[in-house]
Amino acid sequence: MFENLNSLLLLVLVLVVFILFLVSFKLSKKTINNFTNSALWPILLNVDFIKVFIKNISFILALLFIVIALARPKWGLKQVEAKSSSSDIVVAIDVSRSMLAQDLKPDRLTRAKIVFKDLSEKLKGQRIGLIAFAGQAYWQCPLTSDIKAFEMFLSLLDTNTVPFYGTNIASAIDLACESLKKIPSNAKAVVIITDGESFDGNLKKTLSFAKESQTKIFCVGIGTQKGEPIPTYEKGQFKEYLKDEKGKTVVTKLDSSTLEQIALSSGGVYYNLNQNPSLNGLVNRLNKLDKIEGTANIFNNLEDRFYYFLIVSLIFFLLYLFIPTTKREK
Repeated sequence: MFENLNSLLLLVLVLVVFILFLVSFKLSKKTINNFTNSALWPILLNVDFIKVFIKNISFILALLFIVIALARPKWGLKQVEAKSSSSDIVVAIDVSRSMLAQDLKPDRLTRAKIVFKDLSEKLKGQRIGLIAFAGQAYWQCPLTSDIKAFEMFLSLLDTNTVPFYGTNIASAIDLACESLKKIPSNAKAVVIITDGESFDGNLKKTLSFAKESQTKIFCVGIGTQKGEPIPTYEKGQFKEYLKDEKGKTVVTKLDSSTLEQIALSSGGVYYNLNQNPSLNGLVNRLNKLDKIEGTANIFNNLEDRFYYFLIVSLIFFLLYLFIPTTKREK
């Protein structure tokens, strides 16, 4: 296997040099033959054509092996131990039907996904996991340092991701804090983005658990105080606005007070997305989290073998330098 295949294009140059040598060698012999018979060469010329040939072939072979070395040939497996240091961040996104409200364009859920894709790309040295919640909370992406994997799962979120209607912020906090309970307090965080309208779960008990596990919760409020009706769709087309049991159109509003309570009780901070669309303050806080050393990963890797070809190339260069082209005088 070659790590740098582009370097093999230099083999064309080596081939050109070889062809030029052959042409030059034959022309030289032909020119000499025009002046004297080949039988008289040993008497009139002090040149050993066999040594000339070997000398130049050594130079060409030296170039050949240098090109192969530049291509970084690899074979044979060796074990490599890699250790990483990181902090752990769990992102929980509300995927309830209220997130379809369009007070933030194109709608709350789409805006939330855009915001957290941007946030994930600004994080430095963190593992990040993804939870989706509505009536219940479920893991979508386990804690990982692979940001592209996180973004892939993030892009797949929609209001059908969780099969239970409602908004249960408590279940998302419980699930996140349980996964982080063994991580030191200054090396972990939970980030929740929601409109704050929580109708399910025991939030008071959940916040007590978060405080005991020393997990800071950062809340991001999405929506407006004025509120917006919730659209429903059928086969991808707008059908009507969601109505309650009495036939009245449901209006969903941002509940900042609940989100401020959650953040304050856990030592976190509340952010209103309308006022902080870039969330730079949140990014800075997350990047200041302590890094802890993770478990070592041992994996197999192909071992570099380019030095073999460099050694062979050096031998041919030495032959080229020290092979004489003249005959020994008797």
